[in-house]
Parts: sequence; structure tokens; C-alpha cells
Amino acid sequence: MNPRVFLLVSLLAAAAAGAGCSLLPAPKPDPTRFFLLAAEPGEAAPARGTVALRPVEVPAYLRQPALVVRRGGNEVTFREAARWGEPLEQGVARVLGENLRRLGLVSANRGGDADAAILVVRVLAAEGTASGGVEFRAAWELTRRGAAPVSGEFRAAGLTWDGRDEAGLAAGLSAAVAGLAAELAGQAPATR
Repeated sequence: MNPRVFLLVSLLAAAAAGAGCSLLPAPKPDPTRFFLLAAEPGEAAPARGTVALRPVEVPAYLRQPALVVRRGGNEVTFREAARWGEPLEQGVARVLGENLRRLGLVSANRGGDADAAILVVRVLAAEGTASGGVEFRAAWELTRRGAAPVSGEFRAAGLTWDGRDEAGLAAGLSAAVAGLAAELAGQAPATR
């Protein structure tokens, strides 16, 4: 190859490479934000009973990381840039347990406590609404050895968020779990 042609091709290649680098867009920052449910603050009350919380169940559409907003009776949107920092069922169990301890109900250890009330919780809804509401419903059942089960359905009321900032939705759902804990504390039999 002619040295002049080689030099010209080399210069053109270098110029193209340099121009290409400056023409590429700068990388965009990741907009993903992560949220956790939080327990109500406060000191734990004196222990008055023991509960054994079974794994919390959630519907399949809530078993994914994105926060959910209901847009209508049958339409939901997943806020892909707003994600739970842990699986929702684990977050509900963690925060429910912390709130129950604050209310004087201690958790039974894995080995079990014969006097512990068995608590089963099934979350039916845990989402925001497009109109700014917080929808949280859960069915629960408390069973104590030798007694008939007590069950109910909890529905959070009066909780809102602004429809845009998912931190407000996470806070509203945290308050809803605290409300569930308060309802359960009123139903749990004293065992100590």
C-alpha cells in the first residue's frame, strides 16, 4: 500500500473514531428508586402474648419488584422505576412483626411455643390508586390451641398519597400494615 494512502486512511480512521466518541450521548443516570415498608416508631409494650406468624401470602401480581398503581377496576400499572427493596410478602411480615412486638405480642421462635397463637395473613391488595388512595386489604386468621379460630378481613381507610411520589405510597402502605397490627393486637388472646 502506498504510504500516503496508508497515512490518509489512518488519519481518517482516527478522525472518525474521535468524532464517534464525541457524538455518543452521555450515559443517563439510573432513575430506579427502592422503597421499604417501615414499622411505627415507639417502645415495645410489655409482653402480653405470643404469636407465631406464618409466611405472609400475596397475590401473584404483587410478587414482583415494581410498586403497583391501580388505574381502574381491572387495570394496574407497574412503576418500574419504583421498586420494593425486598419482596413485598417479606416486607409485610417484617413490619407486621415489628408492630406486633411494639403492641406487646412477641414472636414465637421457630421451635414453636405451645401457647402461641398461630397467625396467618393473606394480603389481598397493596397498591396505590390513580386518584391518590392507598388500597390495602388483608384476610387474617388467629388460631390458639384448644380454641376456635378467629378470623377477619382488614381494610385500611383514609390513607392517601399524591399519585406521583412513590415514597408517599410506601409510607401509606406502612401505615396500613400498622393498622392491621393494631386490629390483630385487639384480637390476640393473652398467653402470659
